[in-house]
Amino acid sequence: MNILHVNQTEDTPLVHFDPDTGKFEIKGNSIPENIYLFFNPIFEWIDKYLEQPCKKTEFIFQMKMISSASTKMFYELMNKIDTLYEKSECEVKITWYYSLYDDEIREIGNDFKDGVLVPFDIVLVDSES
Repeated sequence: MNILHVNQTEDTPLVHFDPDTGKFEIKGNSIPENIYLFFNPIFEWIDKYLEQPCKKTEFIFQMKMISSASTKMFYELMNKIDTLYEKSECEVKITWYYSLYDDEIREIGNDFKDGVLVPFDIVLVDSES
């Protein structure tokens, strides 16, 4: 299975999913004009990954801005991560980073944490990150 890499733009996050290392990163703004056009290929890739996951998989989120439409897509992504956690012998965790002055991103992370079974860490980073 190939690495999934989507370059970051002003409106879309960097997506870098490496099936060999099990390190999956999403970073930046998620306010795409066409939410389905952006997220559907990611969901398709994850569905294939679920068939043969790495022994350890970590999802790393470093979001700066998330639209309400993106939040719905992130919930769908969290459901897929929960499926991986429940249906495989894979060790799965989520790390959600937020900046000191970004209460909204912290709260979104807390909402996601409350909705999943996967071990979920919310980590404060300095405002420069």
